[in-house]
Amino acid sequence: MSIHQLLLYSSVCGVGLDTVPIPSNFDPDQVARMLLDVGTMAFRLDKPLSCRLFPVPGKEAGEETEFDSPYLVNTSVMEV
Repeated sequence: MSIHQLLLYSSVCGVGLDTVPIPSNFDPDQVARMLLDVGTMAFRLDKPLSCRLFPVPGKEAGEETEFDSPYLVNTSVMEV
């Protein structure tokens, strides 16, 4: 699954991108474009969508997270 696919799913649900793990060395311009995509989709569909991205220190895209929290599920860090 990719961030783009998650964003497509947002068109039929009301969540948006919520706590998506991304590499800590992300490109700010790519993240800005992603925020604009979510904002545009929320405006066009007339519904609130969130966009909470979670930079994971020391991890690259494709690596597994190692969270030690009952509130977070371990998954692959997604490419921005």
